[in-house]
Amino acid sequence: MLTYEYIKEAQDFLVDHWGEDGKKVIVETFSIPKYNKPFKDFLNECSACGGNWGGMLLTGVKRLWPNVYDAIPEYMGHLAWNAILYILLLCGVDTTSE
Repeated sequence: MLTYEYIKEAQDFLVDHWGEDGKKVIVETFSIPKYNKPFKDFLNECSACGGNWGGMLLTGVKRLWPNVYDAIPEYMGHLAWNAILYILLLCGVDTTSE
């Protein structure tokens, strides 16, 4: 279940790790219709990327929310997986269960 605490944690993480780029991603997530479905449903929006799970999840972000995808920095850093999951959470994908 998505909670205020999870949303705040996601925002703090993105700003702490990406600075201004993190803020841009957060702003873009404010302007999209929220997904409001579990992670397993979101996977249907993704395209396989030869075992690259991060890349696969980003194909779903690009398909559903291209403005959010465009705001993600080219270099995502060593905690890219965490960042991707937090972005999904801010887009309304419930990554907290399953």
